[in-house]
Amino acid sequence: MPKSSSRPFSNSSTGSISRLGLWVGVGTTVALALLTWLAPPVLVRLDNTALDFQFKLRGERSPGDEIILVLVDEKSLKEEGRWPWSRRKQAQLVDAIHSGDASVIGLDIIYAEPEESPLVEDVQALVKDLRDRRLLPLAAAEAMDQRLAEAQIDRQFAQSLASSGNVVLATPFFVPELQAMEPDPGYQQSTSNLLERNEFILVKQSQSGEELQPYRATAVLLPLESIARASKGLGHVYRLPDHDGVTRREVLALRYQDRYYPSFALEVARLYLGIPREQVSLSPGEGVRFGTRLLPTDPKSRAVINYAGRDLRFPWISATDVLGQNVPSGLFRGKVVLVGTAALGTYDQLSTPFSANFAGVEKNATVIENILHGNFLATGLWAGPVEVGLVLLMGFVLSITLPRVRALHGALTVTALGLAYLGFSQYVFSAEGLSLPLVMPILTIGLVFMGTTVLSYAVKERQAREIHAMFSSYVSPRIVQELMKHPSRAMLSGERKELTMLFADLVGFTSFSEKRQAEQVVGQLNEYLGAMTEVIFKWNGTLDKFVGDEIVVFWGAPLDQPDHVKLAVQCAVEMRARLAELQERWKVEGKPVLDNGIGLNTGMALVGNIGAEGKKMDYTMIGDQVNLAARFQGLTRTLGHPILLTEHTAVRLEPVLTGQPSGGFPRDLRRLVLQKVQVVTVKGREEPVAAYTVVWESASEAASSPPLARAV
Repeated sequence: MPKSSSRPFSNSSTGSISRLGLWVGVGTTVALALLTWLAPPVLVRLDNTALDFQFKLRGERSPGDEIILVLVDEKSLKEEGRWPWSRRKQAQLVDAIHSGDASVIGLDIIYAEPEESPLVEDVQALVKDLRDRRLLPLAAAEAMDQRLAEAQIDRQFAQSLASSGNVVLATPFFVPELQAMEPDPGYQQSTSNLLERNEFILVKQSQSGEELQPYRATAVLLPLESIARASKGLGHVYRLPDHDGVTRREVLALRYQDRYYPSFALEVARLYLGIPREQVSLSPGEGVRFGTRLLPTDPKSRAVINYAGRDLRFPWISATDVLGQNVPSGLFRGKVVLVGTAALGTYDQLSTPFSANFAGVEKNATVIENILHGNFLATGLWAGPVEVGLVLLMGFVLSITLPRVRALHGALTVTALGLAYLGFSQYVFSAEGLSLPLVMPILTIGLVFMGTTVLSYAVKERQAREIHAMFSSYVSPRIVQELMKHPSRAMLSGERKELTMLFADLVGFTSFSEKRQAEQVVGQLNEYLGAMTEVIFKWNGTLDKFVGDEIVVFWGAPLDQPDHVKLAVQCAVEMRARLAELQERWKVEGKPVLDNGIGLNTGMALVGNIGAEGKKMDYTMIGDQVNLAARFQGLTRTLGHPILLTEHTAVRLEPVLTGQPSGGFPRDLRRLVLQKVQVVTVKGREEPVAAYTVVWESASEAASSPPLARAV
């Protein structure tokens, strides 16, 4: 037989589903990659939430031991008085810390206003005038000068800073959210040279405009000149919380009047490490070159702070204990000592991923620790392209894979991929300080899966409806469900297969129908056909068609049925048994008793959807072997047996019957016996064919039914 060139309908549909799934996945991936590149605010907020989740999943960690906090806490206020303290007392605090051999002292306190009254300067000028005019005795003038010098508290404080020689002061800069915003009155458009000694010496200028420039300050609140000049360095304390109010990033550099200035924490860390200022340079968009190391930053010169945990994770001591010299020996030796406020209502309160009540001085301590240990969460210009690359990689791989696998396997695949990526991301976050993007890669996995799965379900649902509509009137519900689950098993566009065909026809139906009213004929015929159809579907036959009173059935398609011969013979025997029951009922009801003949054949046939496309299509079979089965059905009248099988069917049935109980047959049919009738030559065929019949023992009234009469 020539091989059919027709293609399976289901494979074509499966290919269409795969192609559509691929395009849906690719389209979803490209859209998500574009969204990732644009980074809208909602995506940034989701990324921040994911970052907080990673912090909490990691838990708290131990910070380094290089930093000690001296805190003005509730105990300090209770014993020393309300804040702010006199700068004389603050000078004593600085002297006490310096005497403990601190390496660097960072004062996270603002000194922008003088403490003493202007009256002191007026009195000092008056005393000088009286002394010059000899109106005041020399001894009295010297005594008054001494008392006035003691009253100059800011000068004394500056002297303490100068004596220490290692103090860094916090300096607020004003950075407007909008260009039209005006700074607070205390800020100045300063041109003072106080800032010059604190600026970055080397700056690698960016060619990308404002996108790769640090935030631009428009004003600054400088410390008093005498205090500023006595310090070792100044550092800005500007911070920019995210939209949810959480401070996650440190601004390592600010731009002011076309110059660039380090943060307070960066300046403290530089002095602690002994790095000369000329070895600190800024590369906008890349990071801060810090001696031989590079501190990576984002395009706005920000670094993601690697918080250690909730507040007070660093070693700390109360400021009143330092003033009272109640400090363990060597506590400050070689350390960074940060002085700040921690009493309720006295400090710059901020929110972190761990706490909503975090002191600004401890945030600065965390940043210093990150700089000293190089454990900022890694970021930079590469972060955006890496995230886009991950979205494209995951999206394209899943777009190719998911449409080719079943939904359950796809769900397991994306679940495994998502969990693996989350696990790997959390590992590198905790172990390496690398914050990989979470939201868009995971969203890509989910949306590509949803898109391809929903599409697959929609197409398969439509395909299932088509299969149901096409086969529900042909085959049993069980086979329909099997076809809907596995559409690839249905060959609708035509194929050559070995089938077992059954033709059943009523005897003398033409004369019966001519002598009776149409309603009676149709009613009894429908009763007969309905009973036969139930039997056919019970034995999983494919009902080809009704041609008047003739029934055409086959096995072996659309599903492969290796036992199609056995199923067909079982069906034929039970059709005769069911007909016997109908005959008994018709006798009781006084209706004509109808009889039938059944012919079976097994052979190759062309089976598929045949007809006028778009008009009328039937799933049917055609071929010489089909004609042979029809001819054998006609021979039941002449040979006198209600069931006739061709030798092709008998040869395949004999091994099934030999020495085997007829399991699966009707309960009252214990055993089938195959009998040869004779060799016949049928119309349209030159070669003779042997005819067989089956009889059954202890069966039913069908077993003793009389031979069929010759057709009228």
